[in-house]
Amino acid sequence: MSTSEKQINTNRQNAQKSTGPKTEQGKKNSSQNAISHGFHATDIVIDSPHLKESQTDYDQLIESLFNELKPIGVFQEHLVLKIANCIWRYKRAINAETATINNQLTASYLAPLPILSDDIDSADQPGQSTKSASSRSIPYGNMGRALLRYEWRLDRELYRTYQLFNHLKLMEKSNSLPDLISKK
Repeated sequence: MSTSEKQINTNRQNAQKSTGPKTEQGKKNSSQNAISHGFHATDIVIDSPHLKESQTDYDQLIESLFNELKPIGVFQEHLVLKIANCIWRYKRAINAETATINNQLTASYLAPLPILSDDIDSADQPGQSTKSASSRSIPYGNMGRALLRYEWRLDRELYRTYQLFNHLKLMEKSNSLPDLISKK
């Protein structure tokens, strides 16, 4: 047996010793370990140790949209669910933005205060932050850029889905079926 084969067998044996959580609760918790913000969650309602969303609130949103838009057929129902998901994820993005701003404000107010000079013409001391509260209320850095891109994407997706839904409703009222396949 070569050295690489021995190493592979040893690795396989060691992997069997650490097979992860044993209990159902442990498995559920570990399945949420990689969630950092929930923007791209496959399950729309997140229930993890880091973020808890309400399934009831999501269900009420869907019920409200179904009552308002009155979809007919599987495809229209799919579009209403897609609209609900866009709205739900947009709310999540707003919550993430609020948390980011709160963290920025907390960090900046915990920082040492700058030493102020009596001389009106003196320049600010180097290295001291002169950011106002309003400038700290805008998310900056990678998280700010990610939030902005995500909100733009959701806005476009929501607009396109709603436009398509309305187009289908108009076609339904005029008793003509849309020829979506022939439009390439």
